[in-house]
Amino acid sequence: MLDTTLGIATLVVACAVFLVLGLAYAWRRRRQSVEDYTVSRNHAPTNVGIATLVASMFGTWVLMSPGESGANFGIISLVGYALGMAGIPVMFMFVGPRIRQLMPNGHSITEYVKHRFGLAPFVAIAVAIIFVIGIFITAEMVAITNAVSVLTGSPKWATAVAVGLVVMAYTAYGGLRVSIYTDRIQFWILIPVLLLLLIVAAVFVGNAGAWKAASEAGALSVSNSGSYFFAIVLIIGIVASNAFHPGMWQRVYTVESQRALNRSLWGAAALAIPITFLMGMAGIAAVGNESVAPFGYPEVAVALFALASDVFPLWMHFLMLICALMLAMSTLDTMMNGLASNIAADMAGMSIGRGTLMWVARIATIVLAVPAIIVATKANSVLYVFLVADLIGAAIAVPMLVGLYSSRMPGWGVLVAGGVGIVIGALYYPKPDLLSPWALTAPDWANSQMLWAFASALIISSAISLVIILIRRMAAPSQEYDFAALNADVGLIDEPSPADD
Repeated sequence: MLDTTLGIATLVVACAVFLVLGLAYAWRRRRQSVEDYTVSRNHAPTNVGIATLVASMFGTWVLMSPGESGANFGIISLVGYALGMAGIPVMFMFVGPRIRQLMPNGHSITEYVKHRFGLAPFVAIAVAIIFVIGIFITAEMVAITNAVSVLTGSPKWATAVAVGLVVMAYTAYGGLRVSIYTDRIQFWILIPVLLLLLIVAAVFVGNAGAWKAASEAGALSVSNSGSYFFAIVLIIGIVASNAFHPGMWQRVYTVESQRALNRSLWGAAALAIPITFLMGMAGIAAVGNESVAPFGYPEVAVALFALASDVFPLWMHFLMLICALMLAMSTLDTMMNGLASNIAADMAGMSIGRGTLMWVARIATIVLAVPAIIVATKANSVLYVFLVADLIGAAIAVPMLVGLYSSRMPGWGVLVAGGVGIVIGALYYPKPDLLSPWALTAPDWANSQMLWAFASALIISSAISLVIILIRRMAAPSQEYDFAALNADVGLIDEPSPADD
């Protein structure tokens, strides 16, 4: 463990550096338009697109959640985790170009839902997005407070307040442009530092004999059915829940062209697999080193850091602290600005002035962050917090996104399919031990409570959507949505400023 004074000093310096960088950049662009603040349309080339996508996708949770999964469920679950993270950009390879084609002047997924499905689905999806991203923000705050606490012994509230206030300040003032600016800096520092950490960690862990012990304990087994089941849960949950991530939808419009979008997404997918998998291997090494035990909470929730305390030298603890802080800020600013910009874009059609919209977005950023700061001082498991959001995504994603392709999916169909999926999945959803159910027990042959909950939510909502579309095709063949209306109805909020970076 690092000295607490050194840890707090590092926390203060890192936060101060990014506060100054963010506010300085935002000040230079203080006269930006609402368009720049919310989507910064068509200005990012491929290299910037890759950097901001990766920095936005990976937060401090990557130092914890994959390790927790690996420690509990073994190596196959890490394959699922890695494929799930790569599945996020792969999903946007399909829906991203489609929404740019149908709604070229769009800003957010809720804007699409409002114009495509109507007011009731818009309200329902908006609430779901606020809930999901609120959970994401909370999970990220939980991750960084736990990480700093384990590495330095500093109180969780100090980390939550410092990181939360800094990110709130530069994000609320500067919007998406400043988020992308800090993402670029964080990306080019984080990738080489994470690579160095992984190489050195592999040497130290190998010398400690952890891999051999982990293999003997079955953590490297490819015949553990529970590991396969949980891998499927992760793939479903991660991909589906990120369909609601406003920061990802912002970046669909931020890149300069369809070609740049596809290249950026391919780059992000290629990096997502090794980053997630290798970070998760730390959990398996922690089990082999006996730093943690499978399902041994709360220690297993911070498996990498438990391993670090036993095996790594102090200079690696320092690098881990820097990584954790940068990962947290890169992800938190994306989610805070994404959700705040969503709210501002949705209010743009209410004859509200530019200045008022900017203040609405800034105030929303602050309001969203405060509860997460408070909760982060109490919670322990990042994985369980994420899985709650993932279940909602699994139930609603297909009904919502099918409307991009089927002209016969009605707004009430989204409500019915998504609502039934959530209810069924929630009834089978397990308690924080990830094993015992809240209400209904999965069939014996299913052999996985979590998989049954997620599969039920996804399959039932998808099946209901398909049935509704087929019935409407047969019963009311003339009732189709005109996709051209999305282009006609959705326009720019104001004139964007010339790109200068």
